[in-house]
Amino acid sequence: MKKVITILLLVLAFAFPLYASECENSVKVTGWAELKTKPDIAYITVYAQADGVLMVDAAQKANKLVEDIVTAVKKESNVIKKITVQDVALGQTKTEYWRSNQQKEIPRPQVTKRIRIQCIPNPAEIYQIIDRAIRADAVMQVSPRFQFSNDTQSIVVYGLVDSKEIVERVRKLAINDAKTKAGEISKLAGKLIGDVVGMGCSSVSSWKESMRYMGKLVDFPTEYIGSNPEEITVTYSISVSYRLK
Repeated sequence: MKKVITILLLVLAFAFPLYASECENSVKVTGWAELKTKPDIAYITVYAQADGVLMVDAAQKANKLVEDIVTAVKKESNVIKKITVQDVALGQTKTEYWRSNQQKEIPRPQVTKRIRIQCIPNPAEIYQIIDRAIRADAVMQVSPRFQFSNDTQSIVVYGLVDSKEIVERVRKLAINDAKTKAGEISKLAGKLIGDVVGMGCSSVSSWKESMRYMGKLVDFPTEYIGSNPEEITVTYSISVSYRLK
């Protein structure tokens, strides 16, 4: 065991000066780029909320309400691609007590289902879909238990499904930005930049912060999303180290 430790220490002793020398003769910069493109999908989020004397009653009413809402939004619409329904809450209706004797009332169970409608990003058509949902008794917002300052309150979010090409372009732009910055810094030191000796800490996003929707982290199917119907912004950053010569 002592022999192994001794060998490791010797390896580190020889490697550290080489590593230190490499660091002294290199420059590390962060490249950044941004591109904008039109969204190719839109997500409309509404809710079906029903209560009953028993939980079974509330669930049956919620299922019927979902059926009515889905039928209504599909009517005379050729822009809808997909509709998904998910249970988001089982609990009881919120009751405000005004008199002490009311506190003995039996709580009413409540079921909340989320209806997510994926469609072509056409605002005019989207407004009509929302109106149909409202007429069928859909709820546009459900009060979350916790709210955050960066919560997205819009029930419509736009996304980018076909993102491969723009992500590749923004990555190339970010690397070129890193090379430009490294060249400017090296000139100040009276040197030129050489080969790339290291890359890391890369990130690509369309939302600068962790997007939250109705108090919860976003879980839309597409990675790149935004609230603007005209554009999705894709950003990319990467740290690059260049050898100085």
